Amino acid sequence: VIYVDKANNPARREYLKAMLLKPDLHTNSLKFTVVSDPPEDEQDLECEDIGFAYVSLSEIFQKQRDIIEQDINVFDSEDESAVIGKLRVSVVALHALHSIYEESLLP
Repeated sequence: VIYVDKANNPARREYLKAMLLKPDLHTNSLKFTVVSDPPEDEQDLECEDIGFAYVSLSEIFQKQRDIIEQDINVFDSEDESAVIGKLRVSVVALHALHSIYEESLLP
């Protein structure tokens, strides 16, 4: 859950507003990071990034549809052209994106 309420998260709302008003930005996607846990016998090691998956928030806004239980590609962290798996996600953001967009229209 990523909170974007007006009272406590104005910076996130500004970021989303910029993304909606300038959809050509390269940062218009929500990025998921897939990590590996360290082996049981080496718990002092850090988690390692395996891959990344992306959901376009501007596409949700343009299509007027949230993403519910959709499989998205996971790209290798070392070769972003290689798909290494799928990740099932739900992104319920349309209502928040509408609210932020409507705010941007106010004087």
